[in-house]
Amino acid sequence: MTGGWADDLALARELAELGGGEALDRFRRIAPPTRKRDGSWVTEADLAAEAAIRERLARVRPDDDILGEEGGHTASGGGPARPGARTWVIDPIDSTHSYMVGIPLWATLVGLQVDGRSVLGVCHVPALGETYTAADGAGAQMNDEPISVRETPLAEAVVTSPGLRSMTRNGRFDLYRRLADGCWRDRSLGDFWGHMLVARGAAQVMVDPIVAIWDYAALEPIVREAGGTMTQLDGSPLAHDGSCLTTCGAAMHATVMELAAGAGAA
Repeated sequence: MTGGWADDLALARELAELGGGEALDRFRRIAPPTRKRDGSWVTEADLAAEAAIRERLARVRPDDDILGEEGGHTASGGGPARPGARTWVIDPIDSTHSYMVGIPLWATLVGLQVDGRSVLGVCHVPALGETYTAADGAGAQMNDEPISVRETPLAEAVVTSPGLRSMTRNGRFDLYRRLADGCWRDRSLGDFWGHMLVARGAAQVMVDPIVAIWDYAALEPIVREAGGTMTQLDGSPLAHDGSCLTTCGAAMHATVMELAAGAGAA
């Protein structure tokens, strides 16, 4: 593997499988979920999965930091985060809503950021038996087989999003309508799944009106190494609590950004 990321990528996969295993053991038999202070849901499985990952990282990467959805940003062994430290970004269960109701479209995400750049990522989907991996310069894989985007014009494209309600509540209804009117098929496949469908060539566009850093840090290298493009709707770099647009390449990206600007959604 180029770029010297082989050991880190192997560890990221181990961590994703470790956390995913904790979640899978509890899938469809979880204790009642609770709401966090921000109103989002959390389950016992979210907490157990992240705790297992943190415990492992504390042993094998004590000089790194961890940024997790549930535990926040800390040094690997505990204590305050350290400026400039390599940071493992963890989402123990991406798509907690699906997990809560027994839909198997959920994943454990593990990414590594160095100097603010996501250099590798693993998206492990235990209930489907799929694992997506990528590191800088090493290509993208699903279950160890190479994957890549499939470029098409919008009229022949599959467009995914979190769905009408999410797009409308976040001021993206006009963009949603324009994309749905202009594409071949539109599907409501939110969270990690839409982005991975683009990376593997099954879809060409994924629009998410709002994402957190743990939602995209692991996915960005996979999309990038598969030949896709991932930015905010206006083309700016991804940011915590910003928008996210994943496409099959530069031409489609320009098309969707133009639609977004015309819809006042960029």
